[in-house]
Amino acid sequence: MKARFGWALSAALLVGSVAAAQTQEAVALTRFNKGRELFIANQYAPALVEFRAASALYESPNTRLYIGRCERELGHVAAAYVEFQRAASEAADRAASDPRYVSTREVAKQEEAALEKKLAHVTVLAPAGLPDGVLITVNGSPLGPAGVGVAAPIDPGPVEVIAKANGYVTTKKNASAAAGESIEVKLQLEKDASVVTTNNNNNNNNTNANNTTDNPPVIVETRTPSHGLRNAGFVVGAFGIAGMGVFGAFAALAQTRFDQLKQECGDVPCDPSLSKKIDEGQTFQNIANIAVVAGGVAILTGAIMIIAGVSTSRPTTTASIVPLMGGGFMAGVTRAF
Repeated sequence: MKARFGWALSAALLVGSVAAAQTQEAVALTRFNKGRELFIANQYAPALVEFRAASALYESPNTRLYIGRCERELGHVAAAYVEFQRAASEAADRAASDPRYVSTREVAKQEEAALEKKLAHVTVLAPAGLPDGVLITVNGSPLGPAGVGVAAPIDPGPVEVIAKANGYVTTKKNASAAAGESIEVKLQLEKDASVVTTNNNNNNNNTNANNTTDNPPVIVETRTPSHGLRNAGFVVGAFGIAGMGVFGAFAALAQTRFDQLKQECGDVPCDPSLSKKIDEGQTFQNIANIAVVAGGVAILTGAIMIIAGVSTSRPTTTASIVPLMGGGFMAGVTRAF
């Protein structure tokens, strides 16, 4: 009984986790589309916010490409160059299994190459054996230890390199680099003799000890009669079956709309004039996503409740599983955003 219950609970949690990930992808698509509308309207700063949010939810070479375009239009040449590089690299990886990303890879390379002559480069040089925890920034952007000695792209103009480390004097170097120019900035960190190191570990340990409590976590159990649990399981399962029916209907509608868009758009991004059809397809898809996940979780939850209520008549501890609404059906037209 316990083994069957544990297996069913694990399956329900797995479905919930997948649902959450697919819901996150659907939200990313919504923000991507909003960002593209703003980009077309030449509103590059708010468009960049939407594209970065979409990328944080679901990484996509096409989203990365638009981030680079926004940075370029805002005059951030170096940032745009880096984003185009990343877009080309990510698209190349995906193109091996999905030819739709071939065009993204080529476009990203072209836009990256177009910025080459507009960039400056700076190489930060420092002695070997940098102190632990050293923080080096170039025009406010962190430069990790692995970046020392490597030419980094920067926007033309003033260059400020700062190095900080505990026990060392803060070092600041200023320079200037023109478009197409490469410069070197040498750092030399000196120990700060005026720094008095204090050790508060004992005080911290005492504070932690005083704040530590021995109260164990409280586990709250909800007990319901086995027959009531079983009957409730049948009801929940019936809702799940109905959800699967809704999924089938809207999944078919979404697939039909995707096939239509595929014929009209081919292997390139769809024209903005087709946005209404794309929105309708996304609506069908989102309804199908919600229905399949809600239905699947409801069926699994119902099965758990039935199994838990069948084998014993004594009160049984049950776990409440809240369905995570998300996507189980993703049409191909949405995965190329």
